[in-house]
Amino acid sequence: MSLVETDYQRLVAAMTPAERIERSVNLLAWAREVTGRRIIEELGEMSDERLKWEVALRHYGHEPVMRKLIERELARVPH
Repeated sequence: MSLVETDYQRLVAAMTPAERIERSVNLLAWAREVTGRRIIEELGEMSDERLKWEVALRHYGHEPVMRKLIERELARVPH
């Protein structure tokens, strides 16, 4: 392991469970925000509701059951 990775592992190990969960939640929010910006760049402006489902499709659409559910919701949201 590199010095950076060792230090990172040490810092994460020192976190409380609540801090680890908060960190995970923040990372997921960041990932959704980045995905949302990319979708808007590709498809143009859209409602917050539609963007929410487009982000979900990108993040979870590889699972057939989830894709079907998300696409059903997308069909209900105006463009």
